[in-house]
Amino acid sequence: MKELPWWLIRLGRAGGGRAIGLLAVWLGWERLTELVWRPQPVRPGGFFRYRIVRYRGPTMILADGTRIEPGDTIVEPHFDNRRLLRLWLAGASLPWELLRLAREDLAELACRIARGELGEVRALTGVTLFARAGRRLGFQVEPAPPTWYTRLQRFFFVGLIAIYHPLGWRMAERYRERAWPGRAWMSRASLLARYGAGC
Repeated sequence: MKELPWWLIRLGRAGGGRAIGLLAVWLGWERLTELVWRPQPVRPGGFFRYRIVRYRGPTMILADGTRIEPGDTIVEPHFDNRRLLRLWLAGASLPWELLRLAREDLAELACRIARGELGEVRALTGVTLFARAGRRLGFQVEPAPPTWYTRLQRFFFVGLIAIYHPLGWRMAERYRERAWPGRAWMSRASLLARYGAGC
């Protein structure tokens, strides 16, 4: 029974930014969240977009000792999936090109936060299937709890990979088999220490 949702979304075709069949709902949902959340590009030609939110979870202590309280200002980075697709189609040297772009985006965010342009930001956070890349960038990444919501996030993320990767489901299956969502955090202090030298 748990295989039924995967079987249903694989009835259509996907890849290269297109989806035919049930997976087309993913594109509609993505456009809806963009309208509601209005993520902003970090910089022209960058890899991340972001939005500023108020933290609504429980109080937590990050690895560097930063205390995150409900109501704190948090920046949520999000992949620009269309930019990612253009890089794939252009034959960019992935993942190194993506890591380079991500580091440049984080350096820009660090400078904007240091200047106070985004308010009193306490940390960056997001949910990702790319835990290894997150750690390379300096994020603290912990596996998300095995709840129904996390499973739904994983279902959605794998579907996006199927849509946007040129190999479609061939690539998405790798993440379906091996990847589990992780919650990534980087405190303001860690961000500035790692990426703020050029500000």
